[in-house]
Amino acid sequence: MEWNIDYEICALIVLGVVIALHVSKQYVAVKRSHLFLAMVGVECVSIVCNIAIGQMLAGNGEAVGRSGILLVDFYIAVQYMLPLLFMYYMVMWSGKSIVHNRNRIVLILFWLPIAAYIGIVGYNCLRQNLYQIIPGTGYVETADMMWLNWVTLYAVMYGLVYAVVYIRILSFERLSMIGLFGVLVAFGVVAQYYIPYTLFIDFLIAISLLVLYLVAQNPADMLDGNTKVLSRSMMDEILRGDIEAQKDFDLIILALDDFKFVNKTFGVTTGDIMLMQVANYLTTLTNKGRVYRYGADQFVLQVRHGEADMYAVLDLIKERFRHPWITEDVSVMLSTTISCVSYPEDGNTMETLVDVIDYSVLSAKTQGKGSVIFARDMDLHALRKEKAIEKAIELAMDRDTIEVYYQPIFNTEKQCYTSAEALVRLNDDLLGNISPEIFIPIAEKNGMILKLGTMIFEKVCRFISEHNLKDTTIEYIEVNVSVVQCMQQNFVEDLIEIMDYYHIAPEQINLEVTETAAVNSLAVLQENIEKLHARGISFSLDDYGSGYSTLGYLHQLPFQIIKLDKLMVWDAFENERANITLKFTVGMLKELKVRIVAEGVETQEQQKHLTGIGCDYLQGWYYSKAIPGEEFAELIQQAAG
Repeated sequence: MEWNIDYEICALIVLGVVIALHVSKQYVAVKRSHLFLAMVGVECVSIVCNIAIGQMLAGNGEAVGRSGILLVDFYIAVQYMLPLLFMYYMVMWSGKSIVHNRNRIVLILFWLPIAAYIGIVGYNCLRQNLYQIIPGTGYVETADMMWLNWVTLYAVMYGLVYAVVYIRILSFERLSMIGLFGVLVAFGVVAQYYIPYTLFIDFLIAISLLVLYLVAQNPADMLDGNTKVLSRSMMDEILRGDIEAQKDFDLIILALDDFKFVNKTFGVTTGDIMLMQVANYLTTLTNKGRVYRYGADQFVLQVRHGEADMYAVLDLIKERFRHPWITEDVSVMLSTTISCVSYPEDGNTMETLVDVIDYSVLSAKTQGKGSVIFARDMDLHALRKEKAIEKAIELAMDRDTIEVYYQPIFNTEKQCYTSAEALVRLNDDLLGNISPEIFIPIAEKNGMILKLGTMIFEKVCRFISEHNLKDTTIEYIEVNVSVVQCMQQNFVEDLIEIMDYYHIAPEQINLEVTETAAVNSLAVLQENIEKLHARGISFSLDDYGSGYSTLGYLHQLPFQIIKLDKLMVWDAFENERANITLKFTVGMLKELKVRIVAEGVETQEQQKHLTGIGCDYLQGWYYSKAIPGEEFAELIQQAAG
């Protein structure tokens, strides 16, 4: 029977396209690129061998000699090497090196198909047990060949599962496309078994390699589009690999000074040309050093230890920036601030290094143009503490260990507690109790405040519902909202949804906004406050008198309650002028028809005086400190009894 090799020829054409794309575009010399080319090369050799075997067997195998046997053995060895290369390729894509994986089971499972491949192929070279060449029929695979097919399936599945488990630098969409490679290969193996004389499996593999190139190996995704140096994502991939391999290196970070001025003065085209010149110059400084585009006007040069001296490279950079950068039209003097970060001295993980890089760049900028600083000379204690607090917040949210305490607020007219302020508490096993004044700004800066704020509001609503506060003297609970929350488009809808779920009436919630939030974000804040106010939710302005006071937003925003800052209250008992200011402030607010809460009440003297000048509510340790929800519920019951 004559073999159909048309698919093999088409496969070679497809692989030729892949090779042409590699040649026509800049080749990125990283390990996985080398491995990808190895897969293409192995597949090309496999196809050529397959065509040669087909021609050899055109006479039904009657003239096959020792050389023919060797060719078939070589073809089998090469063909089944490809899934093993794919397995290793996926391991490299995952970002978690198999060499430095300490899980013994993972290592054993990785080496298992390789050992099986070597054993099966080696035994076949001695016994030719995987196939027979039968006169009148030609090449026929034996039942033993299924062992290699099982090795193929195992290797492909292992690579995909490993990438999913240790996924770091690969998006789910790209992983899905790469998974197509394995699916097509598996389909081809099965189909080829049932249609042995139509050699289309290599065509499917060639198509898969083309897809793999487009989604995973395209230089356009690995290089910065303008400067053609390595992209930020490639920096993450390469540095992670060096960190896992424990290869020491230095990072020289260049942040060009006032580069926006260059774009504005000479045009974006000229600015782009100068960025390319800077990038090209940096690539010439070391033979093996890598240059990455870190930001719009920032570059990172990696210098591995033993390959170049960081100080010599720094001298070259500083000397070059003493001279102008020249294009066809203009000559411009550029300056750059430089920071130097070392692994592992300044950070032993990729995440820590990125934090130190960002921190060092900001520190260098504060010292002025052209500054050069070393991370080891900076006080990184504050940065590391902030990162530790970030992890503590994230861990507490994941474990749901964020607690809400309640500080009762005394109503001077009704002579009982009619409200309370919800205060968040965070306790970490390593850091202990962390003040909200410390961790709330950190949560706001990194965006965790959105999830944290929703979690706190949900806990408060649940507390109100479970303890039936509507049947007690407590009219409402004050909940602090962050300005970052107020900036969200779905802020109003999210709060209403939670309240509806717990059947909380609008009058049972009072949202407390800090005075600085109101000043900095008046327009957006006003829109959201008015939406919620229309729903029946009241608002308090917190920390009034803390230094940002203005009457403008008191007129524009529908605050029903004004909370006097505790420092303003305390100063009134230490300074007569401050006392006069407090009296007139209370009088003015009374004229505006708003209710007044005095914070920081700690003595009977303060209680009597503040009640006497007209404060509606008093809050402070004189009545109670912030206490857990169960204690607060008991306190209210005792007060009612």
